[in-house]
Amino acid sequence: MHRAADTFRLAARVAALSLHRPSRPDRRWDAFWRGVSRGSLTEPIIWDAAPGAGNEEIRHHLQAMAGAMDTGLPVIDLGCGNGAITRRLTEIFPSVLGVDVSPEAVAAAQCAQPHVPGLSFRSLDATEPAAAAGLARELGDANVFVRGVFHVLSRRRQARLAGSIEALLGTRGRIYLVETNVPGGALSYLRGLGATGEKIPGPLRQAISALPKPGHFGAGQRSRVFPADRWTLIAQGSTVLKTVPMEAGGPPGSIPAYWAVLAPRPQASENQTAGKVSTCW
Repeated sequence: MHRAADTFRLAARVAALSLHRPSRPDRRWDAFWRGVSRGSLTEPIIWDAAPGAGNEEIRHHLQAMAGAMDTGLPVIDLGCGNGAITRRLTEIFPSVLGVDVSPEAVAAAQCAQPHVPGLSFRSLDATEPAAAAGLARELGDANVFVRGVFHVLSRRRQARLAGSIEALLGTRGRIYLVETNVPGGALSYLRGLGATGEKIPGPLRQAISALPKPGHFGAGQRSRVFPADRWTLIAQGSTVLKTVPMEAGGPPGSIPAYWAVLAPRPQASENQTAGKVSTCW
């Protein structure tokens, strides 16, 4: 009975906080980063846990990428935010481009990560095919790193982002993705980070009120967004995403997550074209 009552109170708190979200996802991100830069959002950014060399999560990602990707190619960090993790990618890649839909995020990244050789940032909506195609023509084949983006997108936008990534990779690039994959529903996600019907930790409360609702993205979602007829799965596994401490002076939070490395199937477009030609005979 107590658990049910607490669940009801927590759901009510979340619903009230969610009323503050802007309606369009892209505007949510710009409003969030504007609030961070201007000081109206004062809580730590929830996913910014220890971006330095001591972060075991980031070390794992770098090791996996170094073993599975051509590190001579440039890498694009899609959804770079303030660039804290983007900067770490320069440890293994000679050229790193951080891309974010929010101009406010890019401005924050450029301010926070100045004068790092090989590192640059720009604002671009990677779910827009034309924008991704233009970037692909500019850079040529590239690798792509995505951390915590697909799980906050609608299915339509997930499919569009996957198509853009396919264009960016070309024939030699690969994608490394890592996404939250919490068992259970949204309230399980929140409880795992310390939320109760009585109190929601500050960084989590800020995210609920300002950002899109998170969801699952595990092997099942990956196989839907990156179907086997177009993509080769190179590696996958379970991991955790580290968050900032939910309470001042406490340990970082941990969110169950999923990671994978994929490559486009070679000559997919040529095979499709050949199939169409053969039916004409």
